[in-house]
Amino acid sequence: MARRPEHGRSFASAILCAALCLPAATLADPGPAALASERGCMSCHGLVRTQVGPGFAQIAQRYRGDTGAAVRLAARIRSGSVGHWGRLIMPAQARVTEPEAATLAAWVLAQPAPP
Repeated sequence: MARRPEHGRSFASAILCAALCLPAATLADPGPAALASERGCMSCHGLVRTQVGPGFAQIAQRYRGDTGAAVRLAARIRSGSVGHWGRLIMPAQARVTEPEAATLAAWVLAQPAPP
């Protein structure tokens, strides 16, 4: 029996609709590294070494063992900062939400020590 062309379209439409109706938590999480790239963090920071700003491994090394570092770093991501790494200015990142800033801060602080 031959399939009607509209049957294929309606099936594809149903699959697309089902995917769009899923809660965001059930979709694949791209992870903090992808979030850092998407939010532009990688434009100024390297994973290990200084580019414009310090590398994430350098930041993790400086604050290793500091229990309050994640909260302060998340606030600096959103509000910006100056003077923590010399005269470098980190501009405020208004596009980064508070939960995203917390995720990014935790990820940065979890980086291994630079070689």
